[in-house]
Amino acid sequence: MLFRCLIYLTKGGEYMKKILTKKGFTLIELIVVIAILAILAAILIPSISNYVDQANRSKNAANTRTYWTQIVLFEATSGSGVTATTPVAPTGGTCTGYTAGTMPTAISCDFGAYSVASPNFQAVND
Repeated sequence: MLFRCLIYLTKGGEYMKKILTKKGFTLIELIVVIAILAILAAILIPSISNYVDQANRSKNAANTRTYWTQIVLFEATSGSGVTATTPVAPTGGTCTGYTAGTMPTAISCDFGAYSVASPNFQAVND
């Protein structure tokens, strides 16, 4: 019986030594790394969404500028025998200021949270 206890303690001691010298990450280290990654993500997400909003504003301003160019081309070439396609308003926006057959002095396209108007074609908050 005493012999069995000594073997058990010896094997147990070796087992404990293996556990203590085992290489790897502890749970605390993993939690700290995950917390740091969460903080970095919380910092980056708002700036990324701001870039997306700026890109949408630029896209809609460019589309409104293209719509203006279509209108001017259509009105300038109507009656001259040149075939031009009818101007099509940008998707996602409601445009005003153009009546077929007249050269507009200004147009405005409303995209919900902001609008784009000629002549400067800058997105303006509503």
